[in-house]
Amino acid sequence: MKSRAFAVVVFGALALAAAAQLSRPIGSSDTPPASPVRGVWMHPGFFGPDRTAALEKMGTTLDAYVRAGINTLIMLVKNTSGHVYYASERGVADQAYDWDFFGAFLEEAQARGLEVHPWFCVFPESAILGRVREHPEWLIRSPKREMVGAVNPALPAVRAYEIGLMLELVRKYDVGWVHLDYIRFPCEPAEPYFSFDAETLRLFRADTGIDMAQVAARDTGNPHWNAWLRWNTDRVTVFVRELRAALGATGRRIRISAAVFPDAASARVMIGQDWAAWGREGLVDMLNPMLYTNDPATFEIFAREAVSWASEKTLVCPGIGIGTSHNRNTPEGMLEQMRISRDLGADGVVYFSSSSLTPPFLDALRTPF
Repeated sequence: MKSRAFAVVVFGALALAAAAQLSRPIGSSDTPPASPVRGVWMHPGFFGPDRTAALEKMGTTLDAYVRAGINTLIMLVKNTSGHVYYASERGVADQAYDWDFFGAFLEEAQARGLEVHPWFCVFPESAILGRVREHPEWLIRSPKREMVGAVNPALPAVRAYEIGLMLELVRKYDVGWVHLDYIRFPCEPAEPYFSFDAETLRLFRADTGIDMAQVAARDTGNPHWNAWLRWNTDRVTVFVRELRAALGATGRRIRISAAVFPDAASARVMIGQDWAAWGREGLVDMLNPMLYTNDPATFEIFAREAVSWASEKTLVCPGIGIGTSHNRNTPEGMLEQMRISRDLGADGVVYFSSSSLTPPFLDALRTPF
């Protein structure tokens, strides 16, 4: 992992040096940023659909972020319903945004030397739009054949569709990253929630020789059930490998960042997200474990584990929850979690999210600590 032990003075003084350190254009460098990452997850709804008002708010917000030492923006371009916020012929746009929201945002960010990661909620498709509506067989089905609003990573056609959206974006815009969220099976209505559709069962049997219809004991005491869990987990990793290869084929150096669940061991079994392996193998360039808690001891446990999993090729930047469904932080709590991340040798942090990163938090980021 790069910047494995960044100095306290560098981390604390980032806000003062931001303008000088952030001068390179997006997508123009083959090396990750040398300074610690300070990122923010952002949603188009934070700016609103009115173009004039959104552009004005982009300017004031990004100027404030630069003053606070923020250097990385993870902007949503595909939400959990399946709507997209960039100029797309493959995806279905959110009709409230009848202009190229992402293109305008990228231009504003680029003008300030900020790194942008277009953020895809990969497998959720709750609105069942466009190509997904044309292919209901892509949707995950429970053992009772009930459908949920997410597509199935085990199906090659699904992986090709979602990768196609990402390739479309990177070919249209000068970006150096793609950010993966929901890069997993659903955790609702239950964990694990892998698909029992006919094609998936056929593929599993072809690969393993196991007929899931004959597997009565569906628990981890059964080797056949363990094979099922492992095989589905591997399908998500196959997606990451296929995306890595597809991005490489563009002829540009486009990196992958990923928002992942806090505990690598649990995520591998329960949602098919083997992010520890991705870090060890360098399949992704940045891991963002979402450690949304106000308890510094809990934060430290999982941040320490995340740092330990990464390779020299993979940055680890824990996600700090400012305002989430799991916690409501304070400026002091945020700074403490930043100190923990720094002391563990993380490569920076990412804040969730822009709607919660209010002036008291930005003021705290401007002070050395």
